[in-house]
Amino acid sequence: MSELTPAELEAIIVIERACSILSLLGSIFTIFTFCASSAFHKPINRLVFYASFGNMMTNVGTLMSRSYLMQVDSFGCQFQAFLIQLFMPADAFWTLAMAINVYLTFYYKFDAERLRKMELWYLISCYGIPFIPAFVYIFARKQDGRRIYGNARLWCWVSAEHDVLRIATFYGPVWAIILVTFFIYIRAGRTIYNKRQQLHDFHSSDADPLSTNGEAIVTLKRTEVTVISETAPEVSLHLEPMDRHDFFSENGTETNEAYSVQISADNNGFARDQFILPTQGHTIQQPMTMQAAPRRPSLARRRNHELNNAAWAYTKCAILFFTAILITWIPSSANRVYSVIHYKKTFIPLEFMSAFVLPLQGFWNATIYALTSWDACKTLFSRLSLKNQPSATEITGVGRGREASIDEYQRSGWNPSSTRGPGAFESESVKALAKGRTSSSGRSC
Repeated sequence: MSELTPAELEAIIVIERACSILSLLGSIFTIFTFCASSAFHKPINRLVFYASFGNMMTNVGTLMSRSYLMQVDSFGCQFQAFLIQLFMPADAFWTLAMAINVYLTFYYKFDAERLRKMELWYLISCYGIPFIPAFVYIFARKQDGRRIYGNARLWCWVSAEHDVLRIATFYGPVWAIILVTFFIYIRAGRTIYNKRQQLHDFHSSDADPLSTNGEAIVTLKRTEVTVISETAPEVSLHLEPMDRHDFFSENGTETNEAYSVQISADNNGFARDQFILPTQGHTIQQPMTMQAAPRRPSLARRRNHELNNAAWAYTKCAILFFTAILITWIPSSANRVYSVIHYKKTFIPLEFMSAFVLPLQGFWNATIYALTSWDACKTLFSRLSLKNQPSATEITGVGRGREASIDEYQRSGWNPSSTRGPGAFESESVKALAKGRTSSSGRSC
């Protein structure tokens, strides 16, 4: 059945197990950090956390490699095939869940709390749908009594004589999910581009923060100043510097006549001045140009703008996971298409590529998870390193304990003001979509 040489088969075993170990370590890292600190509890990281359990079970199967290919009816072979059939495509389902979250965030304004309510449905769908064929294939047999799970060259899985079932219940659903995910990102990308283009046009044309859809709102008000007259002796006005406005009579003595200046503001924030001066019995009305006091932008508009920024950050992370899915499934799918077209023939480069990329799902997920939560990773491991350091009294003695302790903390990059409780991390991570906040570092999703 196989055209691979014994040396090539041995190399495939080494590749499968090495990649499986990397992926297993990545999944453990994801689960550990997520449980250790709430700083990682961003909406997208929650989905990665749930997917990591499936990645670990996949790696249990891929670590077994070709060990049971000569015993296809054994428990080991059937169990390995069940794990691969169930958990390997589940990773693509979780990528679709991330895309659905992007869609709900952009078009239905879902926040983190509402997205969390979707997680139960995601768990049921992502693991429940692949479970059906995986479970049925354990008991299904052909008319001659042979099982569906058997020798699949790389490991125990649906045997080569059932290529139709492979396409129908494994590769077909995965690629349907990839296409749906792709179209969601295409539509979301157009929306993101249009919004950011409007924002760019607005900033380049008008700095007024009260604009809507790129069109600035300008409010002009005509203010009339009324000089109310009364009979009084003629006076001349002498203008002192800006800090004094005194009135003097003709002989230079200061007068106590009732002159006043009243400055007030109306409900719209515009200045209104009223001058009450003694004149020769007439009233003067003169229009004046007034400058409107700046108003704070609408809180609702600012929150919507920040929510769109948070959604865009979430989308960038989700697209990275989608890219990892493409890296995983394109070589293995090409290998499967080749095997269907050329029955019982092997294209060795695609076989090696499949053995390399399929076990690495957990590794890619953990890598993107760590990169997009790098600040949280640094904070967590800084705390762990400080806990492992000896106390100040053990290092320097009682007399110099406090100074040495502060020096150690400073050298380690510890800052007392950066020690925040779970609530602070919650506002930077989980509430990025709930409250419309984004991380100041720009690296967290």
